[in-house]
Amino acid sequence: MNKRILFINNYTATSTVPELLAGAGYRVEVTLDLEIAYRGLESRNYDLIILLENPYAASWLTCQNIRRLTSIPLILIGQGASTETCVKGINAGADYFMRKSFGPLELLARISSLLQRVPSNKTISLAY
Repeated sequence: MNKRILFINNYTATSTVPELLAGAGYRVEVTLDLEIAYRGLESRNYDLIILLENPYAASWLTCQNIRRLTSIPLILIGQGASTETCVKGINAGADYFMRKSFGPLELLARISSLLQRVPSNKTISLAY
């Protein structure tokens, strides 16, 4: 498959998502640091970004920052998010906002759907 996914977990919550993705054949890079994630967007060709929502920070701001850098598909995962939070995340640039708990097949289907619509490893230009 060789699709590259950047998984951003800027919150110390444990997640099984990276293992699920690796088991499905994706190449997954995990980072806990937003600055490292932003630099990674400059130097690597990712096919998809997954951001695990931090309940103590405005993840929609992180979505906006990522959108300023790239148009790579972005999935935001949040726990117990209200409808307003979901809408805010989508309006900030997330392609999907997924509320925990979702089934692994749903996540894999959404990833597959996004990746089918976007050319693989397309050249992107970044601006700060």
